[in-house]
Amino acid sequence: MKCLPYTISIAAIFFISQSSALDDTATLGELSSDLFESYESQPGFLVQDAASLYMDGDYEKAAEYYILALGADLDDNPITLFNLACCYGLLDEPELAGKALLESALAGFDRPELIETDTDFSSVLDNDVFNEYVIEAMIVIEEARERRSIAVLGGRLYLEFPSMQTVRMHVPDNYDPNEQYDLILALHGYGGDVAEFSSRRTAFDEGNFIFASLQAPYAFEQNGRTVFSWTVHGSGEWDGEDMPPEQQQEMFSSSIELSSDMILACLDMIKSQYRIGSIYLLGFSQGGIMAYWTGLQNPSLFSGIATYSGVIDEELFTQGIIESATVLPIFIGRGTQEDDRAINAKDLLTDAGYDVTFFEYDGGHFFPDEGLRAVEGWIREIQ
Repeated sequence: MKCLPYTISIAAIFFISQSSALDDTATLGELSSDLFESYESQPGFLVQDAASLYMDGDYEKAAEYYILALGADLDDNPITLFNLACCYGLLDEPELAGKALLESALAGFDRPELIETDTDFSSVLDNDVFNEYVIEAMIVIEEARERRSIAVLGGRLYLEFPSMQTVRMHVPDNYDPNEQYDLILALHGYGGDVAEFSSRRTAFDEGNFIFASLQAPYAFEQNGRTVFSWTVHGSGEWDGEDMPPEQQQEMFSSSIELSSDMILACLDMIKSQYRIGSIYLLGFSQGGIMAYWTGLQNPSLFSGIATYSGVIDEELFTQGIIESATVLPIFIGRGTQEDDRAINAKDLLTDAGYDVTFFEYDGGHFFPDEGLRAVEGWIREIQ
């Protein structure tokens, strides 16, 4: 098993008194107090460290951290509960593993194939108590799928219709409305929001430009808060199981186009209210995809594209799109512990004739403050 991504539950409290990793007499608050002093009561941090402990083979401590994370949030999280079940499976605790699987299914877990094939459950697969819980979990999953079926909910249509979206604006400290300023328009990643960039404006060295952060249009719930996606496919409760594959692809492509149109409309609005010089797109992860998609198809509008962890899918980005915008300078940032998506984009664009600046930093799937300053320095160099 690879720990499933964190996407949490008070329902897991009943595990505490039964886990060998925890003190039978301790309350959840007592167990949490020391950890929360350093984690600032953020369940996401607890889950991240639980995953690291799992990878290190410390399954008891990983289970403890998952339980604390579940208790720190108000809603059941199916992925966290499933990962807790995996820890119990590896600890050869069949009843606890089964209960966690059932709770995960009740919370919305919908990948029954993992329950059947995950090797973390190898030591408990022959246990009758565990299998009784598995059967209950499978029934819950099947009933949930039936409630979401076309027969119950009806066929699905999508309406394209304008809506109000959030843009956070920062102007220089010495802003003069009679002066012209360059613009950086920032696009957050999947599962982020407008604050992902806008809250970090002070990380820039000089910041002598207008800095705008646009929020993606598709809202969904994750980790107990509302977050956003640039595409309808993959955003929270959106479910394409009742669509044929070609319709799913059509919805994915259409929503990218609509989000790109929204980015361009955002630029038009900003230019109508401010005196704008050069325009740069800055995107992280899914926002990096949108920066590439919008910038490469409209090269005359932009003076450069900067991305962190952005993907260029060659099925989506045709050769014609890539070859039409080679005049655009490109900045690509990458954490040394991340996968090769940024390297692949660098190689593809360099081979196509782009002027690519490549910046690496220690870490994984995030962008550090030094990365924002690197983008600022890159803009000064190419002007």
